Amino acid sequence: MSISAIITTLEKLATLHDYQYELTVRKADIVKNNSLEDLQNLNKEEQKFLKAISQLEQQRLALSNNKTITDLMVEATDEEKTALLQLKERLSISIKHIQEQNELNQQLLQQSLQFITVTLNTLTQEPSAVTYEKGANIKKNTNTPTRSMFDSKA
Repeated sequence: MSISAIITTLEKLATLHDYQYELTVRKADIVKNNSLEDLQNLNKEEQKFLKAISQLEQQRLALSNNKTITDLMVEATDEEKTALLQLKERLSISIKHIQEQNELNQQLLQQSLQFITVTLNTLTQEPSAVTYEKGANIKKNTNTPTRSMFDSKA
């Protein structure tokens, strides 16, 4: 197990997470602009980054024998400990920012869907009778005389 190889892998992971954060920020702007095509393209790009992150994580786990950064620091030199601590902090911050931005994006998407639902309901809603209409759809029987409420002979 080479800690320097693990540090290199962690640096690559941190860089990919930074790019992932930039994508989540771009996604928020795309959702605000209602650009479906751009959103689809960004999702494809995001999937590539997620696949690369997953592969690097698997590589890191294989190199470190499933040990955490804290576990690795026990075996590391002072210089390696410093590098591991910095990378741990960088990754933690990046992941926290990605999570916060993803929550914001989720809220934006929900609001956008609510707006679309309200708009569709408004456009497809059948008009209801706002004013009183005298039975326009009822056929009148012409054989029976109409009676008024007031008897005029009295």
